[in-house]
Amino acid sequence: MKRILALAIVELLLAFCFLVVGQSFRFALLTDMHLSPDLPQHTTDLCRAVQEIDSLKEVAFVIIGGDIADKGDRPSLLLAKKLFDKLNVPYYVVPGNHDTRYCPTTTTTFDSVFQYHHFSFTYQHVQFIGFNTGQGHGVNSGWVSNSEMNWIKGQLHKTGTQQPLFFVTHFPLNPSDVGNRNAFLHLVKTYNVESILGGHYHRNVFFDEDGIPDVLTRTLQSNTFVPAGYSIIEVDHTIRFYEKKVGDSHPFLWLTLPYHALSQQPPSEK
Repeated sequence: MKRILALAIVELLLAFCFLVVGQSFRFALLTDMHLSPDLPQHTTDLCRAVQEIDSLKEVAFVIIGGDIADKGDRPSLLLAKKLFDKLNVPYYVVPGNHDTRYCPTTTTTFDSVFQYHHFSFTYQHVQFIGFNTGQGHGVNSGWVSNSEMNWIKGQLHKTGTQQPLFFVTHFPLNPSDVGNRNAFLHLVKTYNVESILGGHYHRNVFFDEDGIPDVLTRTLQSNTFVPAGYSIIEVDHTIRFYEKKVGDSHPFLWLTLPYHALSQQPPSEK
């Protein structure tokens, strides 16, 4: 009984601490939809996911983690954007290797549709920075280009070292997937990185990148055995990752991470 009471007190204290630094929020993460004229089911999967997300309560925004078009072609990217634009909340995209490797200039086709290939925004004192790790010219491995690294540096200069921070990119930041991942990890090591979010492996996977959680989430695609699905991520006194199958009202909690912002007071509004 004492143990149960002690645990309950700890939970209440954590909840109270979070109220000091901000309210809880949740967002959706979609990745690896691989739209193609030859794969009409993938378009159907995305349509159903967008409709379902619009029906959910308290989803603050949607992040798209890359591999939007299977061959990186402009018509498929335009179709995806048309569907994303139906979302009732803001959405943010980064390209994946399928979106960039067929392009002779890395992100030209992607940029012509979405007008950007990286993003940075703040939600409830939490910073989100999404960036490209794909390469053009037929290359299928990951790399953070010099221009992308410089852009990230510029965003970090605007971010306090104690501010909670999520990075979003398609590839996992491990040595076998991103050749210069050590340079990136060195750049961000003094910041309060809560997690790196991505896709690429088409399944839920957790990596530890020198102490930084690197979380890959499932593909949106359905198949004979598995329905279409995406992720819901909740942030309060912990960070919880749910797999949400389209049409299933019971998301599956598969990962919980600590939330280091609890000990940090957010900056005052000006």
